[in-house]
Amino acid sequence: MRIAWSWTVAAVLVPLLVWAAPNPSQDFEAAAQEESGPSFNWQPGPRKVELGHELTLDLPEEHLFLEKAEAATLLEMNGSFYNDNLLGVVTSKDESSSWIVIVRYEDEGYIKDDEKIDAQELLTAIKEGTEEANKERVERGFKPLHVKDWSEAPHYDKARHHLIWALDAFSDNGTSVNYSTRVLGRRGYVSMNLVVDPVGLADSKPHMAKLLESTRFNPGARYEDFQEGTDKVAEFGLAGLVLGGAGVGAAKLAKVGVLAKFGKFFVALLVAGKKAIIPLVLVIGALVSKLFGGKKTEAAPPPANPGE
Repeated sequence: MRIAWSWTVAAVLVPLLVWAAPNPSQDFEAAAQEESGPSFNWQPGPRKVELGHELTLDLPEEHLFLEKAEAATLLEMNGSFYNDNLLGVVTSKDESSSWIVIVRYEDEGYIKDDEKIDAQELLTAIKEGTEEANKERVERGFKPLHVKDWSEAPHYDKARHHLIWALDAFSDNGTSVNYSTRVLGRRGYVSMNLVVDPVGLADSKPHMAKLLESTRFNPGARYEDFQEGTDKVAEFGLAGLVLGGAGVGAAKLAKVGVLAKFGKFFVALLVAGKKAIIPLVLVIGALVSKLFGGKKTEAAPPPANPGE
């Protein structure tokens, strides 16, 4: 089965995933028709997918899953080279859909969820950090990116241990949205970032909600299985997750004085040897054939009982 999309990613740098409306002056369709790429073995739902790290995804019937090795190839084709924590990519079987979800795992430890989220303070920090980061973006030949407002202010579901937020941004290339979710566990968390044309955000959010409910830590690795005194505890909380998901690096925030409150999060990243300064990269809409070769090959359906 061949499935063609109407959108693609010109450049992806996770954890920040932003999808922007294309510049009308650029003929993406003509460019896409001139290029071809490999087909990927997308696994169709319904099936149970063991993601590793004691995580299970009950892939819904209407979705497709690309396992981490091929998903890494897919992202590397488009400029995202830091994929050690990648678990896979999910999309829809529907040809008319224009979204993908990038799934990653971070073993930062147990994240305490008892802090109050100050959305306005976080927004100010992200705006200031982004403007500081624009200096480096311009030096590297990228257009500056500006954060406008929350499309969906950060909110935490304490019963499910889900953290969700969405940011509106814009540049000369168009408007964009960064829709991010986190599922907390005993030893770390799962990030599920939705990449979608802003026009399609409302239609894709129910799919995102369904995927969130379908992604679970196994017994023993759940958030409520945390063992005080023996398990690792993260050096940051919910606010740190939001700042990190926005791709705001330590050096940038140090210049705008935000580290006084949120510094532990970035110190933890530096100690872990991770890339602390993450330039904001715009993901530009075009034809999916430029990314996927215009085709996705759906693998054979699973056995009647995928658990066997």
